[in-house]
Amino acid sequence: MNAISAITGEDRERGRAARYRDRRDYERYEVNTPGGSLNYKGARFPCLIVDISLSGCCVRSEIPFHPGALANVEMVLPIHGMFLRMVGTTQWVTRENLIGVRFLHGSSRAKNQLAGLLTCLVDKTAADAVRAAVVHAAAAKNSGPGLALEIPEALLLSLNHPETPPEKELEAEASEPLTPAEEPAQESGKGGVGMGEMGDWPATLQLVKDGSHASGSLAGLNLEGCKMRTAQPFVSGIHVRVEVEFQMCGLHFRLVGVVDDVRDKNMLDIRFLEMSRRKQEEIAEVIAELKASAKAQH
Repeated sequence: MNAISAITGEDRERGRAARYRDRRDYERYEVNTPGGSLNYKGARFPCLIVDISLSGCCVRSEIPFHPGALANVEMVLPIHGMFLRMVGTTQWVTRENLIGVRFLHGSSRAKNQLAGLLTCLVDKTAADAVRAAVVHAAAAKNSGPGLALEIPEALLLSLNHPETPPEKELEAEASEPLTPAEEPAQESGKGGVGMGEMGDWPATLQLVKDGSHASGSLAGLNLEGCKMRTAQPFVSGIHVRVEVEFQMCGLHFRLVGVVDDVRDKNMLDIRFLEMSRRKQEEIAEVIAELKASAKAQH
């Protein structure tokens, strides 16, 4: 038997599924996590979560899923100790019970929250802070539709009060991580300010993973993130950890963040991480000063 005839039908199915998965718009994260399920018209199909991205996921069901492609389904995904419910559409099904699902995001807020959770799969050092921020954002009642998260009570208590003595509760609350920026708006957004009318504010971006730099300027700033316009096209994609460095109103800032979105290859939406109370106060002071200056000019 030669090498060509030794290729089985399963091998061909596996290769075809891999090619389909590689067509996703966003980076895939291999997880291989059991305990998930695919729900379709009242039927529940227990499954293993093979990989996940911002646009969809690949799962392996324990029993065959017959409806095939283009079926509207609900996915229950275990991630970071929580259960995430996502609505989606099946894109392909293989004989090996592999199923590709494309997510149907209910809002940009929900999409950004999912991006925050996926960040934890890459950067373990930011997992607790980002997870806590996403939980708080998802629990907000008046901020628009967000992720549907089922959070175990023990996990919720640990995120809200991470082994902090009662006398330190206020201090812990002050250093609580910021809610992920939904859409760092150019003009304001979360009490921020746009830079279009305030002149050019040079900024430098450094990728944490390899230390490479990109120059540019700020296009917007708020307490939770910023917009940055890079001089050259940004090709590293989203979910990458960065440091943004700039000077404004006599203050020097070097802030850690993650790229949430890339618009027109040069405009980045960056969400800040691990910000101290002092830095929050300094940014709030800068925003207030810029707004006062703009008001005086007008």
